[in-house]
Amino acid sequence: MKYSQIIFFCIVYSCFSYSIKDKFCGDDNCYQLLFLKKGAQLNEIRKQFRELSRTFHPDKNEGNQFQYVKIVQAYEVLSNEETKTAYDEYLENPNRSEFYYHYRYYQHVYHPQTNPYIVVSVATFLLSIIQYVARIGMYKNAIGRVMETTHFKKVVNDRQKGSKLSKEQVIQETLKEVKITGAWSYPKFEEIWIIAILNFIYSIFYRLYFMIKWKYYYKDGKSNIEISKKDQEYKTQLLLGINKSRWETVDKELLIGRQLWISENMKEFNEEQRLRQEEYIQQHSNKYKQYKRFQKKMQ
Repeated sequence: MKYSQIIFFCIVYSCFSYSIKDKFCGDDNCYQLLFLKKGAQLNEIRKQFRELSRTFHPDKNEGNQFQYVKIVQAYEVLSNEETKTAYDEYLENPNRSEFYYHYRYYQHVYHPQTNPYIVVSVATFLLSIIQYVARIGMYKNAIGRVMETTHFKKVVNDRQKGSKLSKEQVIQETLKEVKITGAWSYPKFEEIWIIAILNFIYSIFYRLYFMIKWKYYYKDGKSNIEISKKDQEYKTQLLLGINKSRWETVDKELLIGRQLWISENMKEFNEEQRLRQEEYIQQHSNKYKQYKRFQKKMQ
């Protein structure tokens, strides 16, 4: 159950069960029970509580358990900054909504003692370390399996025959040519969770910044101001919906040179892509027939 749900449940239950004053000192005044003035500081409250405890503690000869219980309850209310603030608000305006004071009280009772942002940050950092270590372990495992293959051993033996290097050196040189891809590849810096999250947040703000810049500075590409190479590349990437990893595999210079931010150029590019798609489908007759039937249904 979430934090907000717990508070809501407790508030509803409390409002129908008892008055908020019962969560403080009942009909008594917490300050008066400790012989203090309203607004007393924490050090005064602690000092007065210790003195009264020595007087009214049940273990003392002249102790008074009933009065001691009231003193303890008053101290619990006033020694905590949150409940003390809520109680001071209650004294200033006791006729205010019961729902409000119940909320203030249970907000303190179930409020996390540690800042949740710190908890999430530390947890993400630790999980990122675990992820990084796990990925390295997976990569080493994959390399170990490659080294056990017959083909790899044969390549190493063939290279060692005509080389002055030791077998270990030949193995290391051969491993440099091995490419492990996918989940078993060596982890990249930007793939670590905490870095990926930071990059995602940065990309959101950068995209907003770029959209404003493109609209008001470049006037949607119609301004006489020369568009920087970096902005041309980013705008082309946005128009085509290509992610960063795929963008590195395409002919960027060719695409940027098409100036797709100009509507006529973009229409021409889309038409070319449509014709290529149809040409590809025609080479696979069954798929082409399915494609044509689908088009008729959509009309």
